[in-house]
Amino acid sequence: MDYSAWTVDLKTLSATHSCGFRIEIEGSPKNPNAVHPGKFPAGLTSIDQVRLVRTGVEALAEEAKKGVGSRPVAPKPAYTPPANKPKRATLSLKKRSKSAPEEA
Repeated sequence: MDYSAWTVDLKTLSATHSCGFRIEIEGSPKNPNAVHPGKFPAGLTSIDQVRLVRTGVEALAEEAKKGVGSRPVAPKPAYTPPANKPKRATLSLKKRSKSAPEEA
């Protein structure tokens, strides 16, 4: 079996092997949060099943590395507070001076 025969689709975060086995991931292709394997082909040992999943995740990560520079990233705008933000008192841990009048 050729473990490098993967077709990767980054839009759906999935990869399909030439034998028909399919995996889907959640999160980033380079560091997925979860991997959802499909049904394994009949006659595969557990070692071959693990190898198939591992090479599929690696194929997704490699494809994501290739496409890193292809997507332009928009700059994040600077934070501007809303104009109608209410004025609130500030909390201070400094001791009050005796000359300052106390507020009730």
